[in-house]
Amino acid sequence: MPIKLTTQAYCKMLLHAAKYPHCAVNGLLVAEKIKEKKKDGQPVPILCVDCVPLFHGTLALAPMLEVALTLIDTWCKENRYVIAGYYQANERTKDYRPNQVAEKVAARIAENFSETAIVMVDNSRLTMSCFEPIVAIYDHHEQKNWKSREVDPDCFEDWCEAQKITSALLEGRNYESLIDFDNHLDDLRNDWTNPEINKSVLHLC
Repeated sequence: MPIKLTTQAYCKMLLHAAKYPHCAVNGLLVAEKIKEKKKDGQPVPILCVDCVPLFHGTLALAPMLEVALTLIDTWCKENRYVIAGYYQANERTKDYRPNQVAEKVAARIAENFSETAIVMVDNSRLTMSCFEPIVAIYDHHEQKNWKSREVDPDCFEDWCEAQKITSALLEGRNYESLIDFDNHLDDLRNDWTNPEINKSVLHLC
């Protein structure tokens, strides 16, 4: 089943990349637990309702990743969510293919959620206006393969809304207040669920 991105999930991914333009960044996509897998004989898309920004700079620190996954998994269970995917923006512009880190973390998520997807942010197309989707989506297939699919407005719950709100938040420099797990580990008072940005998205909807 393909994933669809909500405005909130898309916005926060791009804000994370915008906050650290010279670093690689990554995070997790969370979806509501699926009640029914098919509707009228068609697969029901997995709606990624939010994302959790993880790290910037060094992405391959296994102990920190384990701590993050444990905490986020607990938070997901409390909110009836499931970790459904992984996103990453690579350090080099124009490099938006999943690397070993992306595939390794996504494979770990796929152990518990078989429809896991990898979303790669294309840094080279990150602008204030973001007139078109700047992500590549790789779906999980058999034999641990990841296959890209065409990204179009159907990959979003509401692309017009996502584009408008992402642009407004980028122009408002909201990325400066985005908290990732690295920031949380520096100061535990930093809330990686980003309630303020969530409120800003809701306010602009």
